[in-house]
Amino acid sequence: MMCTIVLLGYDIAEAKKKPISLEEAIHMALKNNLNIQMADNTKKQAILSTKIDHFRLWAPQVTLKTNQINTWQSKYSIHTIESRPIFSVEWQLTSLFDKILQAKIDGQNNALYILVAKKSVENELQKVVYAYYALALAQKKWALSNNLIKLATTRLNTEEEKLRVGLISQIDCLDAQLALKKVKLTLLERQEALKEKRRSLNIMVGKPINEVTWVQSNISIDPIWDIKAVRKEKLVDLDTAIQAKKVAIAATHLSRAKAYPLACLNLFSSFRSNGYLYDLKDKRWSVDNNPSKWSGGIGISIDIATLLLLPATVKKAKIALDNEKFALTQKKLAIEGGLEDKKSQYHHALHAYKVVAAQLKISKQKLTFVREKYRLNRLKLLELHEAEEDTQKIEIDLIEQAFKVKQAEFDLYRMVGMLHQ
Repeated sequence: MMCTIVLLGYDIAEAKKKPISLEEAIHMALKNNLNIQMADNTKKQAILSTKIDHFRLWAPQVTLKTNQINTWQSKYSIHTIESRPIFSVEWQLTSLFDKILQAKIDGQNNALYILVAKKSVENELQKVVYAYYALALAQKKWALSNNLIKLATTRLNTEEEKLRVGLISQIDCLDAQLALKKVKLTLLERQEALKEKRRSLNIMVGKPINEVTWVQSNISIDPIWDIKAVRKEKLVDLDTAIQAKKVAIAATHLSRAKAYPLACLNLFSSFRSNGYLYDLKDKRWSVDNNPSKWSGGIGISIDIATLLLLPATVKKAKIALDNEKFALTQKKLAIEGGLEDKKSQYHHALHAYKVVAAQLKISKQKLTFVREKYRLNRLKLLELHEAEEDTQKIEIDLIEQAFKVKQAEFDLYRMVGMLHQ
């Protein structure tokens, strides 16, 4: 008995810590969750890689050549060394139209990376919400078991006193002892479940795994945002948005394939420096009178194999675009039907919660009468214990039903983009 009292005292001391709210848990997850951080870094890495590729795409191909030819001349008692040229630069800008379309694809890919990152964050936040309410449910079950232990201990003391004065038999006293042992076992099981749910939430919000974290046990069924504002025209499902970007990218790839003949145009230019002369008599360098040379032009280079395969390449791109469009249509149909399903699930869960709440009210009224009969020795301890267990079961059912309400609520939020705002 002493061990149990010490254990309960320790847990109650833990429970005095300030519980964190759901908003605080979400804020901590956005700041510390490793999966969210990896999603953000993956997005940044992809965008940075695109920027590097974009710079290489538009930067001209530059070739720098250094060449020096020294010539010794001796004429009319004049000795000179001629050095020409010092350097030359050539650059080429190829496939201008292809570069324009590739730049467009890069921009579309960046938008896709951002949406994919949002999707990853949304999925992780959904897990945080579920872990938060799962811990709230575990806390509530643990607290109810604590209350039952107190009641069972009081009843055992009462039964032992009745046995001492001869009002009940030894069997009734043994029933009280068995009831207390049963509740203790339930407490240990729920305490272990509480620690498991706590560790799960701690990992998601970036807290030390064994830190004692408490959340608000009473799950309110009041929606965080206005459920009535969830309308079909406001759907921003990320899966659909991601697929729409894939359609746009496929369309640009088709345009790129069709524009191959225009992509064969190349621009090029070059610059060649003056030569330099060194006069041995005057001992000085002088610039050659010949001007520096600059040349520019436009050329066409055609890959014959690619040109011959152009119809097949265009057809392949069209098929890819059609497949992406079909997938987008499927997702739109699924999300439109899914919205009505999610609304129906939410209202069903809400209605079921109200039914269970009414059951709990009746059960508590019944328990009051049963306790009074037990006090008047008109009812056995076993019947009282069964009535208390029934009431606790309904209390747990009510919390579980509240959990279902919140799950359905957040499923709706995801479909209209509220969760990742």
